[in-house]
Amino acid sequence: MFSSKRLYILSLISVSLITTVTSTKASLDLLAGVEAGIDTDTAMTTHDLQQTQKILSTETIGKSHFWKNEVTGTAYEIVIDHHYSYGHYPCLAYDLIITKEDNTQTKSLDACKNSNDQWISITSGATAL
Repeated sequence: MFSSKRLYILSLISVSLITTVTSTKASLDLLAGVEAGIDTDTAMTTHDLQQTQKILSTETIGKSHFWKNEVTGTAYEIVIDHHYSYGHYPCLAYDLIITKEDNTQTKSLDACKNSNDQWISITSGATAL
């Protein structure tokens, strides 16, 4: 059963995604980084999602990029592990380290760039970009 907080976070993400999908005609899949806080109080804001998109597009393998959201108090770090292709889509594997107060989580994630130049989170079963 979902808690009220989890449902609130999921509804915010849904509204954000609908706005993004409507304005850019992107895939209905999650933008890279969205899943980073669904189960916790570390959900990314729109600014954090934009930062994630920028970093995934511009940073090199192994380089660590860090930022802190002063409003939420959550710090994020992205380290790109490697690039690869899924069909004709450029993809990458990366680690997302999330720190809030004394709690740190590391998530190993994958994202592929869709036809609208947005990094979309993928799982092993995802095919729609």
